[in-house]
Amino acid sequence: MSGWLSLWMQERGIIEKEDSEIYQYGIRSGGIILLNLITAFLIGLFTEQLLVVCVFTLSFMTLRSFTGGFHCDDSLFCYIGSSLVLFIPVYMGGQFASLSVLMVVLTLAAAAGIIIIFSPMHSKNRRLDQKEKKHFGRCARTITALQAAVFSLLWYLGYQDCACAVYESICITAVFMLAGKAKLFIQFHMEKRR
Repeated sequence: MSGWLSLWMQERGIIEKEDSEIYQYGIRSGGIILLNLITAFLIGLFTEQLLVVCVFTLSFMTLRSFTGGFHCDDSLFCYIGSSLVLFIPVYMGGQFASLSVLMVVLTLAAAAGIIIIFSPMHSKNRRLDQKEKKHFGRCARTITALQAAVFSLLWYLGYQDCACAVYESICITAVFMLAGKAKLFIQFHMEKRR
């Protein structure tokens, strides 16, 4: 579809032929994001937790865009994994209320610490230069701090389900960062053995 749209835009003089590949990539990426948002909306409707899913998706997407971490090599597996992650805030909200304040604060601090220390992470396919590292790292730290403040405010105001969604987006992002570190470590050592 991205190839067809790109060709259609070329034929109408909207884009130049040499820019076609970048537009195809952008169209593909936009389509994937749109599919993920539609899926999140449907999961929210199906589970009757639309607000929680929306809060989680917004928190997770904004933070994950700047942190990096584990990424699937297969787009179908990525889509399925991203969709399954949405069920965590939906079904873990009840357990969140039973956690002690100390446990919540400690896990949130640990997750935020992981994000602050390791952000941003490059991947095997894309290394970041110093300017990008500085920019993405600053954004990741700022977003983490803002989300921790939003979490605290929601919790204080009694919106436990939404607070839980923000909390889980921070924690899951940290877990994905650790998984990304492990994946890079394994890839590095496998390449050394060759």
